[in-house]
Amino acid sequence: MSYRKGRKIRRRGPSVFSRSGRRKAMLKKIGTYLLALLLIPAGFFSAKFILENFRKPAPPSSSTVSTITTSAPTSTTNPPPADPADSGGTLRAIYIPISKLANPETVDTLLNSASSAGFNAVVFDLKSADGVLHYQSSTPFAQQAKAADQNALTADQLKSLINRLKGKGFAAIPRVFAFRDPLSPRNLPTAKITLEKYPTYTWLDNSKEKGGKPWLNPYAPDAHSYIRGIVLELEQTGFSTIMLDGVQFPDQTSQAYYGTSELTSLSKLNVLKKFVGDIKSSLKENTRLILTMPGLSAFGTKTEQFGGNPVTLGADIAAPVLMPSTLGSRLKAGDNLLVNPALVPYDAVKLAAGQISLRLELMPESERPALMPWLQSYDYSVSQIEEQINAATETLGDDASYILYNPDGNYRFSQ
Repeated sequence: MSYRKGRKIRRRGPSVFSRSGRRKAMLKKIGTYLLALLLIPAGFFSAKFILENFRKPAPPSSSTVSTITTSAPTSTTNPPPADPADSGGTLRAIYIPISKLANPETVDTLLNSASSAGFNAVVFDLKSADGVLHYQSSTPFAQQAKAADQNALTADQLKSLINRLKGKGFAAIPRVFAFRDPLSPRNLPTAKITLEKYPTYTWLDNSKEKGGKPWLNPYAPDAHSYIRGIVLELEQTGFSTIMLDGVQFPDQTSQAYYGTSELTSLSKLNVLKKFVGDIKSSLKENTRLILTMPGLSAFGTKTEQFGGNPVTLGADIAAPVLMPSTLGSRLKAGDNLLVNPALVPYDAVKLAAGQISLRLELMPESERPALMPWLQSYDYSVSQIEEQINAATETLGDDASYILYNPDGNYRFSQ
């Protein structure tokens, strides 16, 4: 914008050399002096008001930022990277042992390769099948259980792990084993399964000589509180997706005594539904709960330890283990029969995923979980792994979620 220079206007005033002019000039000076005395305090308070109510101008728009330069250094705070799980979309995960994941130098190369192959999530155990806690829980039952590993991660280390994975484009999904826990019953007497004839004794799922192990009691309110407290604590730490496993009864329950709590009137299926439902209702609306289960149980052939099909327990996502080596020697659905599913990974995953999908269609739409099957990496070639992934996406859709599993956390994504 340009401005035009105006002409200077001259006006003739009274002559100050005449008597009347001198009198008028003197009166004018006195008036000016008095006016100045009045204006000085007014100006001070006006300036003070302006300074106190001054607001910095809004930052320039993106279209003008490039034209503005400044010699003063500026600092910016980068927003935290987005969690792939927050959008509620597809999760394609790999399992990595927590011991390996805690070492950034050994895992970053793997994450880079996994990202290039289309994976965006990592599953790891924070309460493993042996009952060990791999982080320092501050919940009362966890303190009483004394199940923390000597290398258990602190809360700050967990937060750092979440942010490191986010920075690599991965969602962090901790897995928590629930009632399948041979360690905590030693120090949680009110939360364990006991013997029918000797209620103070610890029940084992087999004879001691054959490696029998104790379990947490699915009918014990304290067992529910123990696991629920861990899940809520992990959510507060920053996890937006949490996986439960071992939400079941033992395979055999001979001589098991579950006590006389308010829960023992419920069926096996209903007490497990209540457990999952209570956790779900305690979580934030956007936190997703995954439930892992044996593939054959979700398939509908071995459901005794659940009292029914575990896909109906109320989780947001059902994660059946469809690793072909775990599906037995024969897999039958309708007129379809597979002998030795491990030898035909494509057919095994396609048949199992299809059968489970049919089971889900029998549920009310509002109660159906999404599917996220476990697929097998160990003992298989890259082409056999790809066959399983192809079977999952052909059956469940191109945006299907899944978990690739190798217990040692080593993977090959290309030939």
